[in-house]
Amino acid sequence: MQLRRKLTWIAILYFAEGFPFGIAYDVWPVYFRVHGVSLREIGLMSLLFLPYTLKAAWAPLVDRLGSRQQWIAACQLALGGLCLALLALDPSRPGPVLWGVLFAFTALSATQDISIDAYAVDVSTPQDSGFINGMRVSFYRGALIFAGGLLLLLADLPAIGWRGVWLLAAGICAAAALLALASPRVPREAAGANPPATHGARLGRWRLALLAAAFLLAFLAHRSGWQGLWLTLAVIAGTLAVASFLSPEMLRWAWRWEMLPVLAFVVLYKVGDSALGRMVKPFWVDRGMSPTEIGIVSSSVGMGLTIAGALAAGWFIQKRGIFAGLLWLGIAQLVSNFGYVAVAALDLPRGDMSLLGLSFGPFQTALYCASAIESVCQGLGTAAFLSFLMNLCDRAHAATQYALLSAAFALSRDVAGALSGIGVEAFGYAPYFTLTALLALPGLALLPWIRGAIRES
Repeated sequence: MQLRRKLTWIAILYFAEGFPFGIAYDVWPVYFRVHGVSLREIGLMSLLFLPYTLKAAWAPLVDRLGSRQQWIAACQLALGGLCLALLALDPSRPGPVLWGVLFAFTALSATQDISIDAYAVDVSTPQDSGFINGMRVSFYRGALIFAGGLLLLLADLPAIGWRGVWLLAAGICAAAALLALASPRVPREAAGANPPATHGARLGRWRLALLAAAFLLAFLAHRSGWQGLWLTLAVIAGTLAVASFLSPEMLRWAWRWEMLPVLAFVVLYKVGDSALGRMVKPFWVDRGMSPTEIGIVSSSVGMGLTIAGALAAGWFIQKRGIFAGLLWLGIAQLVSNFGYVAVAALDLPRGDMSLLGLSFGPFQTALYCASAIESVCQGLGTAAFLSFLMNLCDRAHAATQYALLSAAFALSRDVAGALSGIGVEAFGYAPYFTLTALLALPGLALLPWIRGAIRES
């Protein structure tokens, strides 16, 4: 495919990938809260995002069975059906059926993510991966804005309401399924020789045993008072059963000495950015900024600037290469954290002049500038990082390899975010923001060790 055609399909598919996540992340909390669901239950809904972290377990199935288009279309059609199912369920009293629908939604969304990420690997080359990743970030974030902004706005209109929102969401998923089927097929490399028959039979017996154990433990969870324990064991057993589909070639790819610095780099490169990002909006609130100001500057304008940064990163990587992108755009990502350090440390006076819902003064202006710089540099660093992840994968096992790498990144992101509140309480905002910048240094220090893993041509 020509680059323009690649970018068109990447834009379409990554909007389709981001749309369900935007519904789960931004729409569900509002939908259930306005219907009187407790904050405790809404908080527990974060457990529904577990498939996004564990998706590497069933990624081998996506590599081995069917085409990318078939997986994407099937998941999108099922997601549309689940949106329609929400019309028949009472959101004010979440029961087992509703929780099952929500969990199925995130599991299907994570599965189509595997297929779409693998398709991006299939169509990319080292020369055009920068442009492709800029487009990926842009349209994925655009889908989040659409789902988290426009759908909520429509839900507030009496003529549309929540019923209209779920009907529209189902229609968008159906349209995404049709477009996925129309996307160009890309030849994939052979997956290598099959393992010996005895090895396959042995794995098959283990799969059946583990799956039987998962069903048994789930049944015991239903019958006993230790549901949390039994369900956890069932999830582990089921995950191991699906993970057993990993081929020997995949295991050899992951467990090599050369992969140690690569995996360490994947874990560490975005830690500083992740640690800062989770505390940005609480910082705005604690400094007296209104929800309107947060929504306009930090969310809407910030998202647009992140998209612009991602597109600029695509141009830079195409001109200078992936290694240079990781180095210089990673440095920019680190330095941008110091904008928030300055705003938190300096005692600037606040102004009372107001325009279009925004207040202006020395403090507000400095905060807006820090937010703009951080948003642009977040897009720069993210596009470079995604180009690196794609560059590591081969087309024979793209779904599995990319899912494994993104799971390692997701783990470090979630841990950094979980500890961010403790860090602010212990040190205060200015020292903690300084720490987030320093957390980016180990990832940059690993760059010489991973240079040999990058294919620039």
